[in-house]
Amino acid sequence: MSVEMPTIEIPPLECPAVLLPSPANLSNFFSNIATNMEKMIESEIDEIKEEGEKLKATLKTVRDLLSPYDPKFQRLEIPEKEWEIMIQRLLEEYPMYVPAKILEIIDDVFSIEFNFTIPGINLQVDLLKLATDRSYLSTKLAEIDVDSMYDLLPSEYKIFGGEYGLENAELKAKQIQDYIKNEATKKLNLLMTGGFTGLIDLFDEIWDALGLPSLPTLPPTGFPDVKALLDSALDEAKTDLEKLEALKEIKIAGFDVEALLGGEFNDNVESLEFKIARINAKLKEFEQNWQQFLLKEWMNKVTSFFDAIGLGTLTAWITFDFCDFMKIIGIPTTIDLSSFSGIKEIAAQTSTLSQKAINPPAEGA
Repeated sequence: MSVEMPTIEIPPLECPAVLLPSPANLSNFFSNIATNMEKMIESEIDEIKEEGEKLKATLKTVRDLLSPYDPKFQRLEIPEKEWEIMIQRLLEEYPMYVPAKILEIIDDVFSIEFNFTIPGINLQVDLLKLATDRSYLSTKLAEIDVDSMYDLLPSEYKIFGGEYGLENAELKAKQIQDYIKNEATKKLNLLMTGGFTGLIDLFDEIWDALGLPSLPTLPPTGFPDVKALLDSALDEAKTDLEKLEALKEIKIAGFDVEALLGGEFNDNVESLEFKIARINAKLKEFEQNWQQFLLKEWMNKVTSFFDAIGLGTLTAWITFDFCDFMKIIGIPTTIDLSSFSGIKEIAAQTSTLSQKAINPPAEGA
């Protein structure tokens, strides 16, 4: 007698060729498999248990590749949230990696200081290592006292210290890491702006002769203070549910929270804290990603300047998208699940955010 396997609904495994990636589809792909896989492993039916073990072995290869992003919980066991955190960290590394590579090129022309002290928590990091060495941050965080550093975080990052009922040291460490990455990305954007300004000053005669557009003002005129938006949403709402709804209503650059996330998350494990943390992280990340997006748009308009000063290699990073990033760090863009029964592919969610693209310069331009 054949055994009917549980149905696992997953979106396609995306390799999104976008400059502003969103996490929902990638997170739902792995989280749905991981959650159902664990249930299958616990089944009393041998065939289902074996299928679950096979799925686990298939995912292990990917998880090993994502090891630097793995929270490696010791006291928690929530596979769905572990995968969500790994995808979040993968997405957060992309907007650090690109400016780091741009700044490395500019550093050959004049020196750039990459040592940076994270504001408020007095932790010094090497921004180049942070952006390109995937084990660097884990090593740095092993040296800190989590509780003491968590107490120093801005209010919007304080979510897992009992503020909403759940206190957990491992999740506090996650919030510290979120803050470090956001502040590092912010600094890299400032260094990029400073680096481009330095090139213009150094080659001012060429710049003036070409008559090209000025650097964009960052943050953009009229761009809201994200911390103020977050604090207002969290402070004015009276209940936890009201806080969550208030966060969802925030809009930045014409995008609401669902657009920034790329759609709905299939939460098999309901947690108000995780939902608030997810929204907080994405809003803070998007603030910096949008500024970087504007810098890339500007770079696309001044490629003639880069060519004229011998830095045409900078233009390769204008259209270096998230799919390129996944490939260059060795994250698989396809996983063969055809041998598993019960896996049903559903349509991927689309977001207006993912439609944002920058067209590369015309051939010979």
